[in-house]
Amino acid sequence: MAKHRYFMPMHMKFFIFFILLITVPYCISGVFTYHKYSSDVDRNTRDSTLKIMEQMNLNLDRYVKEIDRLTQAPLYDQGLLGILSNHGGSYDPNLYLSVEEHGKVNLFLSSFTSERTEIKGIMIFTNDGGIFSSTVNSIKSYWNTAHNDWMADVEKRGGGLEIVPPHTANYYLQPLKVVSLSRVIIHPETKVPLGIIKVDLTMEGFQRVLSLVDFTPNSRFFVYNRDEVLLYPFELSDQPERSFAQVTHDAPDTIVSTVFSNYSKLSLVGHIPLDDLRRDAQELTTFTIIISIISLIAAYGVAMIISNRLVKPIRHLQSRMKLVQSGAFQVKAAVVTHDEIGQLTVAFNNMVDELNRLVREVYETQIREREAELFTLQSQINPHFLYNTLETVNMLALHNQQLQISDIVTSLGKLLRYTVAKMERPVTLKDELLFVDHYLQIQSFRLKNRLHAVIDIEPSYEDCLVPKLILQPLIENVIEHALKKDTVTILLTAYFNNDDLFIKVNDDGVGMSEQQIQQVEQQINSKHPVEHERDQFGLVRKGFGLRNVNQRLKILYGDSYGLFIGKDVKAGSSFVLKIPV
Repeated sequence: MAKHRYFMPMHMKFFIFFILLITVPYCISGVFTYHKYSSDVDRNTRDSTLKIMEQMNLNLDRYVKEIDRLTQAPLYDQGLLGILSNHGGSYDPNLYLSVEEHGKVNLFLSSFTSERTEIKGIMIFTNDGGIFSSTVNSIKSYWNTAHNDWMADVEKRGGGLEIVPPHTANYYLQPLKVVSLSRVIIHPETKVPLGIIKVDLTMEGFQRVLSLVDFTPNSRFFVYNRDEVLLYPFELSDQPERSFAQVTHDAPDTIVSTVFSNYSKLSLVGHIPLDDLRRDAQELTTFTIIISIISLIAAYGVAMIISNRLVKPIRHLQSRMKLVQSGAFQVKAAVVTHDEIGQLTVAFNNMVDELNRLVREVYETQIREREAELFTLQSQINPHFLYNTLETVNMLALHNQQLQISDIVTSLGKLLRYTVAKMERPVTLKDELLFVDHYLQIQSFRLKNRLHAVIDIEPSYEDCLVPKLILQPLIENVIEHALKKDTVTILLTAYFNNDDLFIKVNDDGVGMSEQQIQQVEQQINSKHPVEHERDQFGLVRKGFGLRNVNQRLKILYGDSYGLFIGKDVKAGSSFVLKIPV
């Protein structure tokens, strides 16, 4: 059994081809573009993150410098230095601070906190145990060495600025966890320590400083001092996993960036999630994918329309082919394009025209063959009856000593036998000439000495095959139309030209005028007999012999062969048969 093959319409093949042609390059370029874009985004993100971290570090340094200048302000106020000098003695548990001193120092310190909301308070710790503060109502007036361990670190700095890690400030009426910037106040002239100035920052205040630079909402920042102690966030300062080594270690899907300040000796560590940084890129990628999908759908729609338009002429041509296949040879396909399909349509129309012509010719040929067979059948009589009748006449003629009648009857019998036998087979030119000779014998008896015939054909031509009964109608035509004077001579000749045999029948009879020649040519080339040729009982049919000869030759050998009228004769008429060898 033949293997069944799946049929796929051509428009579907075009559609699939266009889809592949659009999608494959689009996807390849999209993948490479996405990877290039992602790598560029990551690189640019890391670069921008580092720049932002540096900017945050600059902001932090700037802020530390401002606090540093703030802590040095008492050195330039002689009144404040005098008050501190009055309390420069040793620690006194029974210390008393006057209201006047509180007022002067408070006024001085408050001038620095009026526009700094991130500062919880500014305190000056005197050597004898007193506390001056910018916020009098929330601070104790005295400090205790047992609850202020941070002082030791500040004193070690010898007048330099010390950033104190998060610690609990017990000198507040309500103990509070703060990070502080502090230094020892040393008299600029005597170089004697007069106390400690301390600026407390709450976590919110510290966060406000870091938030001056806009960053992603899920980013986290860590600030460490020179000893890698966590300063910010306050609440994580007691967690060992938030050590400097742990925080600066690379984390998955997170950019870890560290910036160190040479001025403040602070280390700023930032943890920025990649998802936050890529959010804009992801939104752009999502938008691009949506636009790409819409573009692909539109491209597929255009591909479908184009494929249908390409296939539409082929479908039209296919429908016309089916009509031709069913036998409708008059249909034509419309030429709608001027390309290869249009040329194919034109060729199809030409083919249909040629098929229509061939079918019509075959049909007309069959009709002519049937007419020729009918003509032959109409001219035939029961041969046995004729043979018996002629034999009887011949015996009577011999019995009565009528030898001439016997010869005529004998010739007539030979004519009839030749006519009836082998109707559809070609014969040799020799047999055809012998038939003509018997026919002339009969006609000579009827016409006496008025008809003379000369057959001048080389014996080498006698083996050529010719259609049967092809010469007799020409002889009969001479007798019928050219014999208008006393005597007529018929001359039969033959010659070869380009592998074709030409048999010429000339006579010296009355001849034909140009108008008569045109009428005869029109009659012998007519494909249908004229109306007056139709049979009527008792009437003799005339005028169809030459036409029959011409039609038979064309049917047998093609339109280039047939019967032609010679026009180069000066007297009489000339007819030429053209037959392929």
